[in-house]
Amino acid sequence: METIRVILSSAALYTRNKFRTIPAWMWMLQIVCTSFFSMFFFVVLADYVSNPDVTVRYVVIGNVLQSIAATTLYAVSDLPGTEKHVGTLSPLMQTPSNLYSIFIGMSLFNIFAGLISATLSLCYAQFVFDIDLTGADMLSAVTVILLTVFSLTGFGMLIGSIGLRLRTSTIIANLFAYVGLLICGVNFPVSYLPEWLQWISAAFPLTYGVDAMRLAADGVGIGGMTYDICLMLGLGMLYFIISMILFRMFENMARRTGSYEMF
Repeated sequence: METIRVILSSAALYTRNKFRTIPAWMWMLQIVCTSFFSMFFFVVLADYVSNPDVTVRYVVIGNVLQSIAATTLYAVSDLPGTEKHVGTLSPLMQTPSNLYSIFIGMSLFNIFAGLISATLSLCYAQFVFDIDLTGADMLSAVTVILLTVFSLTGFGMLIGSIGLRLRTSTIIANLFAYVGLLICGVNFPVSYLPEWLQWISAAFPLTYGVDAMRLAADGVGIGGMTYDICLMLGLGMLYFIISMILFRMFENMARRTGSYEMF
């Protein structure tokens, strides 16, 4: 119960402070514009290239999931680095609350933002880019979106733990937030990649989320995407476990060396 209290209070404080820094309408405008223009760019590119394997539908569905990565993965992984940058990491580490639980609470805001981004992207797909989703299995689509948010949050927490040790995790966060555009099958099939990159792609939850989302858009039920769902869920749980271990390890190292005040 204490952990839940810390998570919820951290989420409430983070949300309140977020909207004190930036108005809610401006935050929403950022999500609307980011998800739309990112999708629009790759739709135009796919239409220009005219590759039969990379249709507009293929690109649009891929970018629905990529919008979650851009909103959730980057924001979550950058949390410790941001707290260090603004000078609030040191006070957080002096509190009796579990530091990992505090950052999980902060992540809830970005999880919510990822769900909004995915919903907007689905609306763009159907009403702006004229992608027919009437035959889609919506239960499967919602399940895939939720599991993608879960797994990418776990991956983001893993990357964010490095921010406790290094000066900043922003560069690493940027690298992994957008690497999905290249190796996770968002805008072209993974089979186009060199074999060694395909192995790396297999370690990213987004790869399986994109595959599952395309199946859901074609009307496939949850039973027809068990492989992708199980792998995505398994990777998400694995990354959460690893992130907990790394958080504790880097937190202890930062306390011993005083590096939590280094920026």
